[in-house]
Amino acid sequence: MHSLSAHLMLLFSAVIVVTLALINTYPLLTAQDLMMETKRSDMLRTANLVSSSLSGLQTLGRDRVSAVMTQLDLYGEGRIFVTDTAGEILFDSAAETSLLGRDLLRRELLSALRGQDAFRCVYRDGAFESSAAVPITTRSEIFGAVYFYEYDAEQGALLLSMQRYLRYISLILGALTLLASLAFSTVLRRRVHRLNVAISEVREGHYSHRVPVSGRDEISRIAEEFNALSGRLEQTEELRRQFVSNASHELKTPLASIKLLTDSILQSRNMEMEDVREFLGDVSEEIVRLTRITDRLLNLTRLDVNLHREFIPVSVSYVAERAARMLQPLSEHYQVTITCEAEPDCLVLAEEDGMYQILFNLVENALKYNVPGGSVRVLSYLRDDKVTCIVDDTGIGIPEKDLPQIFDRFYRVDKARSRETGGTGLGLAIVQDTAAQYGGRVWAENRAQGGTRFTVEFPALDITRYEFE
Repeated sequence: MHSLSAHLMLLFSAVIVVTLALINTYPLLTAQDLMMETKRSDMLRTANLVSSSLSGLQTLGRDRVSAVMTQLDLYGEGRIFVTDTAGEILFDSAAETSLLGRDLLRRELLSALRGQDAFRCVYRDGAFESSAAVPITTRSEIFGAVYFYEYDAEQGALLLSMQRYLRYISLILGALTLLASLAFSTVLRRRVHRLNVAISEVREGHYSHRVPVSGRDEISRIAEEFNALSGRLEQTEELRRQFVSNASHELKTPLASIKLLTDSILQSRNMEMEDVREFLGDVSEEIVRLTRITDRLLNLTRLDVNLHREFIPVSVSYVAERAARMLQPLSEHYQVTITCEAEPDCLVLAEEDGMYQILFNLVENALKYNVPGGSVRVLSYLRDDKVTCIVDDTGIGIPEKDLPQIFDRFYRVDKARSRETGGTGLGLAIVQDTAAQYGGRVWAENRAQGGTRFTVEFPALDITRYEFE
Protein backbone atom coordinates (compact mmCIF):
# COMPACT_ATOMS: atom_id res chain seq x y z
CA MET A 1 0.00 0.00 0.00
CA HIS A 2 3.01 2.30 -0.19
CA SER A 3 2.95 2.56 -3.99
CA LEU A 4 1.88 5.66 -5.87
CA SER A 5 -1.08 3.87 -7.47
CA ALA A 6 -2.32 2.71 -4.06
CA HIS A 7 -2.19 6.24 -2.69
CA LEU A 8 -4.00 7.52 -5.77
CA MET A 9 -6.70 4.85 -5.41
CA LEU A 10 -7.21 5.82 -1.77
CA LEU A 11 -7.41 9.47 -2.74
CA PHE A 12 -9.86 8.77 -5.57
CA SER A 13 -11.98 6.58 -3.28
CA ALA A 14 -12.14 9.31 -0.65
CA VAL A 15 -13.13 11.89 -3.28
CA ILE A 16 -15.78 9.53 -4.69
CA VAL A 17 -17.27 8.85 -1.23
CA VAL A 18 -17.43 12.55 -0.34
CA THR A 19 -18.90 13.45 -3.75
CA LEU A 20 -21.55 10.73 -3.62
CA ALA A 21 -22.44 11.68 -0.05
CA LEU A 22 -23.00 15.27 -1.18
CA ILE A 23 -25.04 14.10 -4.18
CA ASN A 24 -27.28 11.99 -1.93
CA THR A 25 -27.81 14.60 0.78
CA TYR A 26 -27.68 18.15 -0.54
CA PRO A 27 -30.29 17.81 -3.36
CA LEU A 28 -32.65 15.92 -1.04
CA LEU A 29 -32.32 18.46 1.75
CA THR A 30 -32.83 21.29 -0.71
CA ALA A 31 -35.92 19.63 -2.21
CA GLN A 32 -37.28 18.91 1.26
CA ASP A 33 -36.81 22.52 2.35
CA LEU A 34 -38.44 23.73 -0.85
CA MET A 35 -41.47 21.47 -0.34
CA MET A 36 -41.83 22.57 3.28
CA GLU A 37 -41.65 26.23 2.30
CA THR A 38 -44.30 25.66 -0.38
CA LYS A 39 -46.57 23.95 2.13
CA ARG A 40 -46.08 26.79 4.61
CA SER A 41 -47.11 29.34 2.03
CA ASP A 42 -50.13 27.36 0.78
CA MET A 43 -51.43 26.28 4.20
CA LEU A 44 -51.13 29.72 5.79
CA ARG A 45 -52.82 31.28 2.78
CA THR A 46 -55.71 28.80 3.06
CA ALA A 47 -55.98 29.28 6.81
CA ASN A 48 -55.99 33.07 6.42
CA LEU A 49 -58.72 32.75 3.77
CA VAL A 50 -60.88 30.84 6.25
CA SER A 51 -60.04 33.32 9.01
CA SER A 52 -61.00 36.29 6.83
CA SER A 53 -64.28 34.64 5.86
CA LEU A 54 -65.19 33.97 9.51
CA SER A 55 -64.07 37.33 10.90
CA GLY A 56 -67.29 38.96 9.65
CA LEU A 57 -69.44 36.88 11.99
CA GLN A 58 -70.58 38.44 15.21
CA THR A 59 -70.19 35.17 17.09
CA LEU A 60 -68.80 31.77 16.19
CA GLY A 61 -71.58 29.24 16.19
CA ARG A 62 -71.39 25.79 14.76
CA ASP A 63 -74.13 26.35 12.24
CA ARG A 64 -72.82 29.71 11.08
CA VAL A 65 -69.24 28.36 10.79
CA SER A 66 -70.46 25.29 8.90
CA ALA A 67 -72.46 27.48 6.50
CA VAL A 68 -69.43 29.66 5.73
CA MET A 69 -67.15 26.64 5.29
CA THR A 70 -69.69 25.04 2.95
CA GLN A 71 -69.58 28.15 0.78
CA LEU A 72 -65.76 28.14 0.73
CA ASP A 73 -65.66 24.47 -0.39
CA LEU A 74 -62.17 23.69 0.99
CA TYR A 75 -62.80 20.05 1.81
CA GLY A 76 -60.06 18.83 -0.56
CA GLU A 77 -57.38 20.97 1.08
CA GLY A 78 -56.64 18.72 4.03
CA ARG A 79 -58.36 18.77 7.42
CA ILE A 80 -59.52 22.13 8.76
CA PHE A 81 -60.66 22.82 12.32
CA VAL A 82 -62.32 25.95 13.65
CA THR A 83 -62.22 26.56 17.40
CA ASP A 84 -63.31 29.22 19.82
CA THR A 85 -60.97 31.01 22.21
CA ALA A 86 -61.05 28.08 24.62
CA GLY A 87 -59.89 25.65 21.95
CA GLU A 88 -63.27 23.95 21.66
CA ILE A 89 -63.81 22.47 18.19
CA LEU A 90 -66.70 24.17 16.37
CA PHE A 91 -66.06 22.74 12.92
CA ASP A 92 -64.19 19.73 11.48
CA SER A 93 -63.88 19.42 7.70
CA ALA A 94 -63.63 15.64 8.10
CA ALA A 95 -67.31 15.75 9.22
CA GLU A 96 -66.50 13.77 12.35
CA THR A 97 -69.19 15.12 14.75
CA SER A 98 -67.72 13.06 17.52
CA LEU A 99 -64.90 15.60 17.86
CA LEU A 100 -67.17 18.64 18.01
CA GLY A 101 -67.18 20.23 21.43
CA ARG A 102 -63.85 18.73 22.38
CA ASP A 103 -60.78 20.77 23.10
CA LEU A 104 -58.01 20.78 20.46
CA LEU A 105 -54.79 21.27 22.34
CA ARG A 106 -52.02 21.74 19.79
CA ARG A 107 -48.98 23.98 20.10
CA GLU A 108 -49.70 25.76 16.82
CA LEU A 109 -53.34 26.39 17.87
CA LEU A 110 -52.26 27.86 21.20
CA SER A 111 -49.90 30.23 19.36
CA ALA A 112 -52.75 31.29 17.07
CA LEU A 113 -55.04 32.00 20.03
CA ARG A 114 -52.32 34.31 21.35
CA GLY A 115 -52.50 36.23 18.07
CA GLN A 116 -49.57 34.64 16.14
CA ASP A 117 -49.57 32.67 12.91
CA ALA A 118 -47.99 29.27 13.43
CA PHE A 119 -46.68 26.53 11.15
CA ARG A 120 -44.96 23.21 11.67
CA CYS A 121 -43.89 20.56 9.16
CA VAL A 122 -42.16 17.23 9.78
CA TYR A 123 -40.95 14.68 7.23
CA ARG A 124 -40.93 11.13 8.55
CA ASP A 125 -41.84 7.66 7.40
CA GLY A 126 -41.94 8.82 3.79
CA ALA A 127 -44.62 11.52 4.30
CA PHE A 128 -44.95 15.20 5.20
CA GLU A 129 -47.02 15.94 8.32
CA SER A 130 -47.88 19.64 8.37
CA SER A 131 -50.05 21.92 10.49
CA ALA A 132 -50.81 25.64 10.39
CA ALA A 133 -52.92 27.87 12.64
CA VAL A 134 -54.07 31.52 12.41
CA PRO A 135 -56.27 33.62 14.71
CA ILE A 136 -59.81 34.77 13.83
CA THR A 137 -60.13 38.43 14.74
CA THR A 138 -62.78 41.09 14.55
CA ARG A 139 -62.15 44.67 15.58
CA SER A 140 -58.68 43.59 16.78
CA GLU A 141 -60.17 41.03 19.17
CA ILE A 142 -59.45 37.30 18.94
CA PHE A 143 -62.60 35.20 19.17
CA GLY A 144 -61.39 31.98 17.59
CA ALA A 145 -58.75 30.20 15.51
CA VAL A 146 -58.36 28.16 12.34
CA TYR A 147 -56.24 25.02 12.55
CA PHE A 148 -55.17 23.36 9.26
CA TYR A 149 -53.68 19.86 9.31
CA GLU A 150 -52.31 17.89 6.33
CA TYR A 151 -50.69 14.47 5.93
CA ASP A 152 -49.08 14.36 2.45
CA ALA A 153 -47.81 10.96 1.37
CA GLU A 154 -47.68 11.90 -2.32
CA GLN A 155 -44.97 14.53 -1.85
CA GLY A 156 -43.17 12.13 0.46
CA ALA A 157 -43.29 9.43 -2.21
CA LEU A 158 -41.89 11.93 -4.72
CA LEU A 159 -39.02 12.70 -2.36
CA LEU A 160 -38.41 8.97 -1.83
CA SER A 161 -38.41 8.43 -5.59
CA MET A 162 -35.93 11.24 -6.01
CA GLN A 163 -33.75 9.70 -3.31
CA ARG A 164 -33.91 6.32 -5.04
CA TYR A 165 -32.95 7.78 -8.42
CA LEU A 166 -30.05 9.67 -6.87
CA ARG A 167 -28.88 6.45 -5.26
CA TYR A 168 -28.93 4.65 -8.61
CA ILE A 169 -27.12 7.51 -10.31
CA SER A 170 -24.56 7.59 -7.50
CA LEU A 171 -23.90 3.89 -7.84
CA ILE A 172 -23.41 4.20 -11.60
CA LEU A 173 -21.19 7.29 -11.26
CA GLY A 174 -19.24 5.64 -8.46
CA ALA A 175 -18.63 2.51 -10.52
CA LEU A 176 -17.63 4.48 -13.61
CA THR A 177 -15.37 6.78 -11.61
CA LEU A 178 -13.79 3.85 -9.83
CA LEU A 179 -13.10 2.10 -13.14
CA ALA A 180 -11.69 5.32 -14.64
CA SER A 181 -9.46 5.94 -11.62
CA LEU A 182 -8.31 2.32 -11.71
CA ALA A 183 -7.42 2.63 -15.39
CA PHE A 184 -5.69 5.97 -14.79
CA SER A 185 -3.67 4.67 -11.84
CA THR A 186 -2.70 1.57 -13.86
CA VAL A 187 -1.47 3.67 -16.78
CA LEU A 188 0.33 6.00 -14.37
CA ARG A 189 1.95 3.06 -12.57
CA ARG A 190 3.18 1.62 -15.86
CA ARG A 191 4.66 4.92 -16.99
CA VAL A 192 6.36 5.52 -13.65
CA HIS A 193 7.62 1.92 -13.73
CA ARG A 194 9.19 2.55 -17.14
CA LEU A 195 10.93 5.60 -15.71
CA ASN A 196 12.21 3.58 -12.75
CA VAL A 197 13.52 0.86 -15.06
CA ALA A 198 15.22 3.47 -17.23
CA ILE A 199 16.83 5.11 -14.19
CA SER A 200 18.11 1.71 -13.03
CA GLU A 201 19.52 1.02 -16.51
CA VAL A 202 21.35 4.35 -16.61
CA ARG A 203 22.58 3.85 -13.05
CA GLU A 204 24.15 0.57 -14.21
CA GLY A 205 25.98 2.44 -16.97
CA HIS A 206 23.65 1.74 -19.91
CA TYR A 207 23.53 5.37 -21.05
CA SER A 208 21.99 4.50 -24.42
CA HIS A 209 18.70 3.47 -22.77
CA ARG A 210 15.73 5.74 -23.61
CA VAL A 211 12.15 6.01 -22.33
CA PRO A 212 9.32 5.96 -24.91
CA VAL A 213 7.60 9.37 -24.86
CA SER A 214 3.89 9.78 -25.61
CA GLY A 215 1.60 12.71 -24.82
CA ARG A 216 2.37 16.18 -23.53
CA ASP A 217 1.70 15.83 -19.80
CA GLU A 218 4.14 16.27 -16.92
CA ILE A 219 5.34 12.65 -16.98
CA SER A 220 6.03 12.94 -20.72
CA ARG A 221 8.10 16.07 -20.06
CA ILE A 222 9.97 14.23 -17.29
CA ALA A 223 10.65 11.39 -19.76
CA GLU A 224 11.91 13.91 -22.33
CA GLU A 225 14.21 15.50 -19.76
CA PHE A 226 15.44 12.06 -18.71
CA ASN A 227 16.18 11.10 -22.32
CA ALA A 228 18.05 14.38 -22.79
CA LEU A 229 20.00 13.74 -19.58
CA SER A 230 20.87 10.16 -20.54
CA GLY A 231 21.89 11.39 -23.99
CA ARG A 232 24.17 13.95 -22.39
CA LEU A 233 25.63 11.27 -20.12
CA GLU A 234 26.16 9.00 -23.10
CA GLN A 235 27.92 11.79 -24.97
CA THR A 236 30.00 12.67 -21.92
CA GLU A 237 30.97 9.04 -21.40
CA GLU A 238 31.97 8.73 -25.04
CA LEU A 239 34.04 11.90 -24.80
CA ARG A 240 35.63 10.61 -21.61
CA ARG A 241 36.59 7.34 -23.24
CA GLN A 242 37.92 9.12 -26.28
CA PHE A 243 39.76 11.58 -24.07
CA VAL A 244 41.35 8.82 -21.99
CA SER A 245 42.31 6.92 -25.14
CA ASN A 246 43.81 9.99 -26.80
CA ALA A 247 45.54 11.13 -23.63
CA SER A 248 47.02 7.66 -23.13
CA HIS A 249 48.23 7.64 -26.72
CA GLU A 250 49.75 11.11 -26.48
CA LEU A 251 51.48 10.36 -23.19
CA LYS A 252 52.67 6.96 -24.37
CA THR A 253 54.60 8.41 -27.33
CA PRO A 254 57.05 10.63 -25.37
CA LEU A 255 57.37 8.01 -22.63
CA ALA A 256 58.24 5.36 -25.21
CA SER A 257 60.81 7.70 -26.77
CA ILE A 258 62.35 8.44 -23.37
CA LYS A 259 62.55 4.73 -22.55
CA LEU A 260 64.12 3.92 -25.94
CA LEU A 261 66.74 6.65 -25.58
CA THR A 262 67.64 5.75 -22.00
CA ASP A 263 67.84 2.03 -22.87
CA SER A 264 70.19 2.90 -25.72
CA ILE A 265 72.47 4.79 -23.33
CA LEU A 266 72.36 2.02 -20.72
CA GLN A 267 73.06 -0.75 -23.21
CA SER A 268 75.98 1.02 -24.91
CA ARG A 269 79.15 0.65 -22.78
CA ASN A 270 81.49 2.56 -25.04
CA MET A 271 79.16 5.36 -26.25
CA GLU A 272 80.89 8.60 -27.05
CA MET A 273 80.10 11.53 -24.76
CA GLU A 274 78.90 13.54 -27.73
CA ASP A 275 76.36 10.83 -28.54
CA VAL A 276 75.30 10.69 -24.89
CA ARG A 277 74.69 14.45 -24.91
CA GLU A 278 72.68 14.14 -28.11
CA PHE A 279 70.55 11.34 -26.65
CA LEU A 280 70.05 13.28 -23.41
CA GLY A 281 69.05 16.32 -25.45
CA ASP A 282 66.40 14.23 -27.17
CA VAL A 283 65.26 12.96 -23.77
CA SER A 284 64.99 16.56 -22.55
CA GLU A 285 62.87 17.51 -25.58
CA GLU A 286 60.52 14.60 -24.93
CA ILE A 287 60.27 15.58 -21.26
CA VAL A 288 59.38 19.15 -22.31
CA ARG A 289 56.75 17.74 -24.67
CA LEU A 290 55.40 15.49 -21.91
CA THR A 291 55.25 18.46 -19.53
CA ARG A 292 53.42 20.54 -22.13
CA ILE A 293 50.82 17.80 -22.67
CA THR A 294 50.34 17.39 -18.92
CA ASP A 295 49.89 21.13 -18.38
CA ARG A 296 47.30 21.37 -21.10
CA LEU A 297 45.46 18.34 -19.79
CA LEU A 298 45.34 20.00 -16.37
CA ASN A 299 44.00 23.19 -17.96
CA LEU A 300 41.23 21.25 -19.70
CA THR A 301 40.39 19.46 -16.46
CA ARG A 302 40.13 22.80 -14.68
CA LEU A 303 37.77 24.09 -17.37
CA ASP A 304 35.66 20.93 -17.23
CA VAL A 305 35.29 21.15 -13.47
CA ASN A 306 34.14 24.77 -13.93
CA LEU A 307 35.30 25.94 -10.52
CA HIS A 308 33.97 29.27 -9.38
CA ARG A 309 36.36 32.01 -10.43
CA GLU A 310 36.15 35.76 -10.05
CA PHE A 311 36.03 37.63 -13.37
CA ILE A 312 37.27 41.20 -13.77
CA PRO A 313 37.19 43.73 -16.64
CA VAL A 314 39.91 42.76 -19.11
CA SER A 315 41.07 44.81 -22.10
CA VAL A 316 41.23 42.46 -25.09
CA SER A 317 43.31 45.01 -27.01
CA TYR A 318 45.96 45.13 -24.28
CA VAL A 319 46.10 41.33 -24.01
CA ALA A 320 46.36 40.96 -27.81
CA GLU A 321 49.29 43.42 -27.97
CA ARG A 322 50.97 41.63 -25.07
CA ALA A 323 50.62 38.19 -26.74
CA ALA A 324 51.98 39.56 -30.04
CA ARG A 325 54.93 41.13 -28.23
CA MET A 326 55.75 37.92 -26.35
CA LEU A 327 55.67 35.90 -29.59
CA GLN A 328 57.94 38.28 -31.47
CA PRO A 329 61.02 35.98 -31.07
CA LEU A 330 58.99 33.06 -32.46
CA SER A 331 57.86 35.16 -35.43
CA GLU A 332 61.52 35.96 -36.21
CA HIS A 333 62.36 32.26 -36.00
CA TYR A 334 59.66 31.36 -38.54
CA GLN A 335 60.35 34.51 -40.60
CA VAL A 336 56.76 35.72 -40.22
CA THR A 337 55.66 39.32 -39.59
CA ILE A 338 53.16 40.16 -36.81
CA THR A 339 50.98 43.28 -36.94
CA CYS A 340 48.47 44.23 -34.24
CA GLU A 341 45.55 46.63 -34.77
CA ALA A 342 43.66 47.16 -31.54
CA GLU A 343 40.83 49.61 -30.84
CA PRO A 344 40.48 50.98 -27.30
CA ASP A 345 37.63 50.19 -24.90
CA CYS A 346 37.38 46.51 -25.89
CA LEU A 347 36.50 45.37 -22.37
CA VAL A 348 35.32 41.86 -21.45
CA LEU A 349 34.40 40.36 -18.07
CA ALA A 350 36.96 37.55 -17.84
CA GLU A 351 40.35 36.53 -16.42
CA GLU A 352 43.44 38.17 -17.85
CA ASP A 353 45.45 34.91 -17.80
CA GLY A 354 42.66 33.01 -19.57
CA MET A 355 42.25 35.73 -22.21
CA TYR A 356 46.02 35.79 -22.70
CA GLN A 357 46.04 32.01 -23.19
CA ILE A 358 43.32 32.28 -25.87
CA LEU A 359 45.14 34.90 -27.92
CA PHE A 360 48.58 33.41 -27.30
CA ASN A 361 47.45 29.99 -28.63
CA LEU A 362 45.80 31.48 -31.71
CA VAL A 363 48.77 33.69 -32.62
CA GLU A 364 51.25 30.89 -31.88
CA ASN A 365 49.39 28.52 -34.23
CA ALA A 366 49.24 31.24 -36.89
CA LEU A 367 53.03 31.55 -36.70
CA LYS A 368 53.84 27.83 -36.61
CA TYR A 369 51.57 26.90 -39.53
CA ASN A 370 52.61 29.84 -41.72
CA VAL A 371 55.16 30.04 -44.54
CA PRO A 372 58.48 31.93 -44.56
CA GLY A 373 57.85 35.55 -45.50
CA GLY A 374 54.20 35.30 -44.44
CA SER A 375 52.31 37.53 -42.05
CA VAL A 376 49.94 37.38 -39.10
CA ARG A 377 47.46 40.18 -38.38
CA VAL A 378 45.74 40.53 -34.98
CA LEU A 379 42.67 42.78 -35.02
CA SER A 380 40.35 43.66 -32.10
CA TYR A 381 37.34 45.98 -32.15
CA LEU A 382 33.99 46.77 -30.49
CA ARG A 383 30.77 46.51 -32.56
CA ASP A 384 27.12 46.13 -31.46
CA ASP A 385 27.88 45.25 -27.83
CA LYS A 386 30.30 42.56 -29.00
CA VAL A 387 34.08 42.52 -28.64
CA THR A 388 35.63 40.72 -31.61
CA CYS A 389 39.22 39.58 -31.97
CA ILE A 390 40.46 38.27 -35.35
CA VAL A 391 43.72 36.44 -36.04
CA ASP A 392 44.52 36.27 -39.79
CA ASP A 393 47.45 34.38 -41.26
CA THR A 394 48.82 33.74 -44.73
CA GLY A 395 49.74 30.16 -43.93
CA ILE A 396 48.91 26.78 -45.37
CA GLY A 397 45.20 26.91 -44.47
CA ILE A 398 42.95 24.12 -43.20
CA PRO A 399 41.19 21.56 -45.42
CA GLU A 400 37.42 22.22 -45.48
CA LYS A 401 36.67 18.70 -44.25
CA ASP A 402 38.76 19.32 -41.13
CA LEU A 403 37.30 22.71 -40.16
CA PRO A 404 34.37 21.30 -38.11
CA GLN A 405 36.76 19.15 -36.01
CA ILE A 406 39.75 21.37 -35.32
CA PHE A 407 38.40 22.32 -31.88
CA ASP A 408 38.06 18.67 -30.80
CA ARG A 409 40.54 17.49 -28.22
CA PHE A 410 43.69 15.82 -29.63
CA TYR A 411 42.54 16.48 -33.19
CA ARG A 412 45.41 17.42 -35.52
CA VAL A 413 45.06 18.21 -39.21
CA ASP A 414 48.64 17.29 -40.16
CA LYS A 415 49.94 14.89 -37.49
CA ALA A 416 53.46 14.77 -38.89
CA ARG A 417 53.87 18.53 -38.94
CA SER A 418 52.13 18.87 -35.57
CA ARG A 419 54.81 16.70 -33.99
CA GLU A 420 57.51 18.77 -35.64
CA THR A 421 56.05 21.98 -34.22
CA GLY A 422 55.30 20.43 -30.81
CA GLY A 423 51.53 20.39 -31.29
CA THR A 424 49.40 18.33 -28.91
CA GLY A 425 45.95 18.81 -30.42
CA LEU A 426 44.78 20.47 -27.20
CA GLY A 427 45.45 24.17 -27.85
CA LEU A 428 42.30 24.95 -29.82
CA ALA A 429 40.18 22.86 -27.44
CA ILE A 430 41.48 25.02 -24.59
CA VAL A 431 40.71 28.15 -26.63
CA GLN A 432 37.11 27.06 -27.23
CA ASP A 433 36.45 25.97 -23.63
CA THR A 434 38.02 29.10 -22.15
CA ALA A 435 36.06 31.38 -24.49
CA ALA A 436 32.86 29.58 -23.51
CA GLN A 437 33.67 30.25 -19.83
CA TYR A 438 33.54 33.98 -20.61
CA GLY A 439 30.30 33.74 -22.60
CA GLY A 440 32.11 33.87 -25.94
CA ARG A 441 32.50 31.70 -29.01
CA VAL A 442 35.24 30.96 -31.53
CA TRP A 443 35.20 29.76 -35.12
CA ALA A 444 37.62 29.30 -38.01
CA GLU A 445 37.37 29.82 -41.75
CA ASN A 446 39.73 29.82 -44.71
CA ARG A 447 40.53 33.16 -46.27
CA ALA A 448 39.84 33.64 -49.99
CA GLN A 449 43.36 34.99 -50.52
CA GLY A 450 44.92 32.06 -48.67
CA GLY A 451 45.55 31.22 -45.06
CA THR A 452 43.15 30.94 -42.14
CA ARG A 453 41.08 33.37 -40.08
CA PHE A 454 40.19 32.63 -36.43
CA THR A 455 37.48 34.82 -34.89
CA VAL A 456 36.72 35.08 -31.17
CA GLU A 457 33.63 36.99 -30.05
CA PHE A 458 32.72 38.04 -26.48
CA PRO A 459 29.87 40.04 -24.91
CA ALA A 460 31.16 43.56 -24.33
CA LEU A 461 31.27 44.82 -20.76
CA ASP A 462 29.16 47.89 -19.91
CA ILE A 463 31.65 49.56 -17.62
CA THR A 464 29.12 52.07 -16.24
CA ARG A 465 26.78 49.29 -15.17
CA TYR A 466 29.69 47.26 -13.77
CA GLU A 467 30.86 50.20 -11.63
CA PHE A 468 27.32 50.91 -10.45
CA GLU A 469 26.77 47.30 -9.36
